[in-house]
Amino acid sequence: MTNLNSWIENFLTDLKNANRSPHTCRAYATDLRRLAAFYDGSPAAITPSILRDFLETFSDLKPASRARKQAALNSFFTWAYRQDLISANPMGKIDPVRRDLPKVRALKRSDVEKILAKIPTRQLRDRLLFRLLLETGLRVGEALALYIEDLDMIPDDEHIQVKGKGGKRRTILLDDPCLVKFLRTYLKRMEYRHGPLFRAQKNGRGGPLSYQAVQQRWKIYCAQADIQCTLHQLRHTHATELVNDGVS
Repeated sequence: MTNLNSWIENFLTDLKNANRSPHTCRAYATDLRRLAAFYDGSPAAITPSILRDFLETFSDLKPASRARKQAALNSFFTWAYRQDLISANPMGKIDPVRRDLPKVRALKRSDVEKILAKIPTRQLRDRLLFRLLLETGLRVGEALALYIEDLDMIPDDEHIQVKGKGGKRRTILLDDPCLVKFLRTYLKRMEYRHGPLFRAQKNGRGGPLSYQAVQQRWKIYCAQADIQCTLHQLRHTHATELVNDGVS
């Protein structure tokens, strides 16, 4: 094993011990091992010029992908500098990739309401789920992972505990009175005391509702309203409304 491969393995071990997400560890490992395959000299002798040549091999990728590879290199060489393995981080002389500005994909509130109006009154679960996504900006996966135990329905302090990316938990306040009333009605009618908040109804098993099932039902409601909208656009719509209300 070359010195560079040894450094990389030690870096990845420290990354894992620092509780970085498995996705980040896998991505960094892939990019750094490509560097080891590209360069077989002493890692302490790696210069900005060598890194530019290496990064040039990814010139056909989108800006976001190239930026992630720069992030892996920068994190690795920052670690090497802190370990006193190198005197300076060579990535400090590499200009960062400028990412393309994301396209705003928010819908008008009126259009979303037209879609929600197509959900039958008897489909209380669907009405609550999609309303929750709109009013809180939750990711679909986060909403489907909610358990009754994640809810705190103390009057005037209603909130939920959400497990997001990387296993991090955050608190979401339920400050919309209509949503809170809807949630209370749902819990009372379904008589849930514990377990998943949103459950499949097939065969009466009551297991966790799947992402695919939610996508399919949303497509049906959008088609009935004759409006094109993805579930993720509900998150964009929520964010846009916050910005328009003066939230940073």
